[in-house]
Amino acid sequence: MPLVKDGMWVGLGTGSTARWFILGLAERVRNGLTVRAVATSLASASLATVHGIDVEDLRADGLDLAVDGADSVNPALELIKGRGGAMLREKIVAASAARFVVIVDDSKYMSQLCGRVPVEVIRFGGARTLHALSERTSMDFTFRVGSDGEPFITDNGNLIADSEYTDVTDPVALAAEIGSVPGVAGHGLFVGMTDVVFVGHSDGSVEQLTAHGDTVA
Repeated sequence: MPLVKDGMWVGLGTGSTARWFILGLAERVRNGLTVRAVATSLASASLATVHGIDVEDLRADGLDLAVDGADSVNPALELIKGRGGAMLREKIVAASAARFVVIVDDSKYMSQLCGRVPVEVIRFGGARTLHALSERTSMDFTFRVGSDGEPFITDNGNLIADSEYTDVTDPVALAAEIGSVPGVAGHGLFVGMTDVVFVGHSDGSVEQLTAHGDTVA
């Protein structure tokens, strides 16, 4: 049964996985499916619009479904997101959806989260916020730069600070520590938000993991 049904409001993620989902959804729209969408980034909004998907603002009553990728997923369906720098809007959209679905390949599914944890930082006092993040979490954080060597700026006009590469043994505690730092607009730890994860394997099989611990091959 397809995830997206006729008449749904759908949240569109950001990144390589989300791109393929958007293109697949656009094909169904061309074949008669009617949906309205909310995009988590300007790039996803542009891609969806070009391919015929109606993109609108997020309504007060939320969404039926949001679909996105992730950089790291653990068995509790906790996530690290934000390699594309859109994690704040992605989190708003995910929290607004009746069902949040994540699609990853098996290299992203691991026994515990690991990677660089991105944090969206308000520009004002950014250097102080960066210092406070390192003090609060005992991890080194550095500001992300783009391919042009200039600071990476989010669609919200903020900076991104990335942690050192780390194993996240307690995502709930780390999320609370990061969120308590003044100047932090959001972060890439998604805790208690994911309903279903689809894990694609190299042999073509797809594993479905639910928030209740069920596994369906």
